[in-house]
Order: sequence, then structure tokens, then C-alpha cells
Amino acid sequence: RREPVEYLWFVGDYASYNAALTEVTRQTAAVFQKAGLDFGILYEGERNAGNDVRRVGEEGLFEMLVEKNAATLSRCTFQAIVTTDPHSYNTLKHEYPAAVIGQRPVLHYAELLDQLITSGRLQFSKKLGYKVTYHDPCYLGRYNGVYDPPRRVIAATGCQLVEMPRHRDRALCCGAGGGRIWMEEGAVKERPSEARIREAANLRGAQAFVVACPKDLIMFRDAVKTTGHENRLAVRDLIELVYEAL
Repeated sequence: RREPVEYLWFVGDYASYNAALTEVTRQTAAVFQKAGLDFGILYEGERNAGNDVRRVGEEGLFEMLVEKNAATLSRCTFQAIVTTDPHSYNTLKHEYPAAVIGQRPVLHYAELLDQLITSGRLQFSKKLGYKVTYHDPCYLGRYNGVYDPPRRVIAATGCQLVEMPRHRDRALCCGAGGGRIWMEEGAVKERPSEARIREAANLRGAQAFVVACPKDLIMFRDAVKTTGHENRLAVRDLIELVYEAL
């Protein structure tokens, strides 16, 4: 917040404050540092980007959040924004006034990692050799068409990717989007996250279920427990593979 940086990391509220995500967020910072990335964060100046509150109808609160974030961003010098949260990514990229973001790119961390690997700035010391499947986050995949960068990152770590029957633009929602992560589920026979885990568990030899969204990590780690697949399938964030391969 005091110095010009190349990348402003918009951490997001979920990745910042959910205790189950602390280690993944720290690993993200460690990977950025190992890649020699010139990055900074907004500290207490960052507010929720506003995606969820807008989806549940709180337009006034959304506008207030945009105003507060815009005021903070206007005092910072940076060339691009990166975030691990597809919900923040979508809102910052498409719903904030052009004057706030300007011509600066908004990147999901999978896109940035892909660029760093391709340019040679991020090089791995070992090949992991896991057989994994990958879940396309709604706001990264269907909303923004970002399908290939996370798959290239997975391949670069030395993992073998096995696709689920529903993938890319046919991927199933985890059930958390649109503000639903804050809502009571009521009486349901099977949650979307549980259906998705069962789909992955039917893949022969798949050892890990890889996600690229903080809310996905929470939803699916709960779902492997409730479906009885906790010892069969590990739910891992993309950055965990990258961190391990480094």
C-alpha cells in the first residue's frame, strides 16, 4: 500500500479469514515470493469485492463496497490485479467501473501461474506423479472461459489429469455461489458438492480432487467427509500442488 508494485494481490475475505484456508493462503504468498513476483496487498484497506452481496440483492451494499475499494485502489500504484477467488475475479473484472480498474488486467492466480511457468520464472524441482481430477469453478469457467491455464499448471507439476464426465462448460456448481454459502440448505437428499465428489470418486485411480477457488475447497472438503470418501480422495487447492512441486 506504500510502494508501487507490479501485482496487487486482492486476497478476498474468504481466503483471508476462514481458518481452514490459512495455510493455502500462506502457500500462495510463498509461491509468489519464490517466483520473485513483485506484489503487494491492501491490508485492512481491502473490503469484500461484493460479488455475493450483489447476487443476494444487496445492491446498495455492493455500491458501498465498490466505493470503498475504489478509494483504496486509487491510492495505489500497480500494473495488474491477481486474486485466488473466482467470485472476486469476476466482479472486479466485469462489474467495477472502468475508471477503477483502468486498462490493467485482472488475473486469476491460475492464469498468473500459467504465465510464470511458460516464461520460465517458475520452475519446479520435482514431478509429483499424482493422478488427479480438476473441478472448474463456475466464475472462472462458465462465466469467464478460463479452462486451459489451470490444466496446464496441473500438467506442469507432473500430475496426470483425468477429467470427470461433467467438465469445462458442463461442470457442476459446488453449491456455494450466489451467496448460497451463507444460507441454510434445508432438507436436501444430496448437496451439489456431494454429487460432484461421487462423480470424481468413480474415476479409476484418481487420488486428488483439485480446485481453484477458496469456497470450493471448503465445500468439497466437507463433502468428502459426508460421502465417506475422505480416505479415498484428497481435496487439494491448485496452489498446494505448485507449492509441493517447488
